[in-house]
Amino acid sequence: MNKLSNPSLSTATHRLEALLNARSVAIVGASTDPLKITGRPIAYMQANGYTGNIYPVNPGRTEVQGLKCYPSISAISEPVDLAIIGTAAANVEAYIQEGIAAGVKAFVVFSSGFAELDESGRAMQERLTALAQAHNVAIVGPNCLGVANSRSGLIATFTTALESHELLRGNFSFISQSGALGAYWMDIVLRNSIGFAQWITTGNECNVDVAEAIDFLVDDPDTQVIGLYLEDARNTRALRRSLERAALAGKPVIAIKAGSSQAGAAAAASHTGALAGDDALYDTCLKQYGALRVDSLTEMMDAARLLLHNATPLGPQLLVMSVSGGAGVLIADACEPHNIQLPELKPEIKEALRPVIPSFVHPNNPLDITGHVLQDTPMIARAMRTVSADKDLNAIVLFIGMMHSIADSFVDALAEARRSIHCPIIVIWVGAMDESIQTLEHAGIPVFLDIPQATTAMARCLWLSKAHRTIQERGSTPLPAPTVGAARALAPLSEWQGKQLLRQHKALPLPQSWLLQPGDPCPVAATFPLVAKLQAPDLLHKSDAGGVILHINDASALEAAVHKLHDIGRTLKLQMEGVLVEPMLAYDHELLLGLRQDPLFGPVLTLARGGVEAELDPDVVNLLLPASAQDVEQALESLRCAALLHGYRGRPAADIPAISQHIAKLCAWFEQQALREVEINPLVVKGDQIFALDALITPTQ
Repeated sequence: MNKLSNPSLSTATHRLEALLNARSVAIVGASTDPLKITGRPIAYMQANGYTGNIYPVNPGRTEVQGLKCYPSISAISEPVDLAIIGTAAANVEAYIQEGIAAGVKAFVVFSSGFAELDESGRAMQERLTALAQAHNVAIVGPNCLGVANSRSGLIATFTTALESHELLRGNFSFISQSGALGAYWMDIVLRNSIGFAQWITTGNECNVDVAEAIDFLVDDPDTQVIGLYLEDARNTRALRRSLERAALAGKPVIAIKAGSSQAGAAAAASHTGALAGDDALYDTCLKQYGALRVDSLTEMMDAARLLLHNATPLGPQLLVMSVSGGAGVLIADACEPHNIQLPELKPEIKEALRPVIPSFVHPNNPLDITGHVLQDTPMIARAMRTVSADKDLNAIVLFIGMMHSIADSFVDALAEARRSIHCPIIVIWVGAMDESIQTLEHAGIPVFLDIPQATTAMARCLWLSKAHRTIQERGSTPLPAPTVGAARALAPLSEWQGKQLLRQHKALPLPQSWLLQPGDPCPVAATFPLVAKLQAPDLLHKSDAGGVILHINDASALEAAVHKLHDIGRTLKLQMEGVLVEPMLAYDHELLLGLRQDPLFGPVLTLARGGVEAELDPDVVNLLLPASAQDVEQALESLRCAALLHGYRGRPAADIPAISQHIAKLCAWFEQQALREVEINPLVVKGDQIFALDALITPTQ
């Protein structure tokens, strides 16, 4: 049943309902030319059977493309849900004001010349934002390619992707900050008979942004998979919440995040007038909230092919069948880097296979069924049913090359097998014909044209399944308090001052310490060996200035070290506080810990491998806060050096759950403080204990 004709199916509480499920559309500046920007939506909707009403608006016309034309929005006597505006930028605001007065609840603005152009355009765009907020209407754009809903035939876009393709319904939806990328995506899904559900290009996002669009699609019954092209997010809190809602609902989001390079970030800023953010934190955001990041539309389609056909492997253990022994080896090689396993066949499965496969075939994994399938094609289905008796197998992958003369028999055998076995079937068919691909995918069997595409897609979708399970188990998480303006950073504290702050709040374990001046006696409680560090607020890199002396083994050596460091401070004309003295602690592992307030994402934790090799081979993970001890533990486990923390080759192991508790406590403390940044380098670990050996803290005003 058509959603538009059934009010009981409407999610009327969502603000984007009037936009994407509009029952009536006005086109302002409507053109009689179906190839013009404001003529295309009318032509497309009429050609594709839009189920609502279309109202052309143009004071110079009485009829447009066979429809009655109105001189203004206010002259339309019927309710209008959506108005499409493709006029000069200077006229957009007036038309939106007129539409609001007439009761229009949503607008799509094709017009460019706003924040992406200059400050005058930015001011016009800000006025559109104010109108949307004051009247609770949805404005998509400006500078956008529009929206489309394949189910209702709503085509509020001037894209050329529909020139050579018929509208095709599907369960894949797409949100894009780039109109052109959105058009390329639409062309791909229509050309490959995938179809789409909803299609949304957000342009400059004066009001409706990608986060709100994701939020709408989470509840859209026609959307099974969400694709996303993202340059920058205006509201990262809303993005986090919408991505989490999608993961909790089990609705996959596959994202391309552009602007990872310096040149790309600059191009993105000029494209939509957005400010560039830290790409590593976008990457963290997507991963932490269960979105799969890919690098291209091709990679997006590969992952979506598995997801749309519910063909993600149930786990990492595959049975590979191939008409080519060499191809089976290549698949095994391609699986190994992704930690996808090809387990040895169980003895009972081997025995059951012997009467099914030719006598000259050895029952192994990969299973080389050879070219014998040319004369006994149904053997494929028999072999698949036999191996699927092993319920520990998570998917069956079949490799085929060409064999077009028996393509129909292949397809029939595979479709029969899919109906009777417990796990997905994934086909790699080099040289497959379009008809064969469509028939198999209609039966729920995704087809890939090469081995790397298939194995990469499987690995990514396995990661996605695990990420969704983790989020569903932990449930909804709190978000940081919204920031109101950027607090001004003050001068960094000296290490002594920073550690006193940490000690005062019991935020982190610290070694015992003393601040000495020349002539001060050796502290009675000091245990050798000691380290001495010159302290001055304007000396951030003490080692570079010779301001650190290690392995001080007695009181006389300590006295000499304090005098030497004081002399260095005088030479450098520093405002010295004294010399920090601490015992040199024994430890097993070094980490770097950073906490900072990011202007887009708020509080962020960074953990990295420490030590002298760290800069040569960075091993870093970020975590958006708030974060639980379990979140911190998962972050630590994702570091490549996690094997060392577990006690690699006899090295003492760290108690990762215990140190995660310490770090989570520090994170919670940081969120409550007026601080811009905290850097602990190194943070040393011994068993279940951690200590901050150095601390650099930057407060805010």
